Amino acid sequence: MKNNDGIINFLYFGHNYLPNFISKVWSDNQNIADHLQSKFNAVYDKKGTMAFFSWFMELSPTNKEILTSWITINYKYI
Repeated sequence: MKNNDGIINFLYFGHNYLPNFISKVWSDNQNIADHLQSKFNAVYDKKGTMAFFSWFMELSPTNKEILTSWITINYKYI
């Protein structure tokens, strides 16, 4: 993998995420999955297709790491 492939995969994921990706990423913690889904829905109502990126910036550092690790393992556009 080239150095920028992870960034490109992340950007493609942000524009092509599955509707249930939050429940998959946080499958081990239904409470946090529900909380993050609620926050995502609120951001989506305001920002539309750019919701993923705005929502990502509001995640805690720990949840950013969980999500980016999940994308690295489970999402391969490149």
